Amino acid sequence: MPDKIDLAAAKARTISAFTSADAIWGQAMRAHQLAPPDLGFADRLRLLADAAARKAHAARIGNLAGLKWVPVPGALDAQVPYELRPGTGRRGPRELWQHFDSAVTAYNAANADTDLARLADAADELSEAASALATAVEQQDREAITALARTGAR
Repeated sequence: MPDKIDLAAAKARTISAFTSADAIWGQAMRAHQLAPPDLGFADRLRLLADAAARKAHAARIGNLAGLKWVPVPGALDAQVPYELRPGTGRRGPRELWQHFDSAVTAYNAANADTDLARLADAADELSEAASALATAVEQQDREAITALARTGAR
């Protein structure tokens, strides 16, 4: 017979995990706001990927405990910081940005719902999309630096 879930302890773990995830999420959002198109872009994308992964983890803890998500008011209309929006000169492969945009839409929709499993899946998808973009941007940056070094050596 499985052990009974201590609902109070599970709720406390969920709240603690979301508090921690929200702190990282806030850092990620602040880092992207009005950021210049610099070599730190990939690092900001990695921070966003980490924040989304932490949100997914927190949501899974809550879901396992049978908790429901409190929908975020205005979540369906939420926008990412400017440097992450379409039409802003985002660096990286177009198809990865399309995946990212879809992941943001799904994440916003999940934030407007009560299903923690849906939120966890959407946050995982957003994390994967941001991580793939970070890897691609890092590669582009390395290639650009190498090309500049070759040009400067002539």
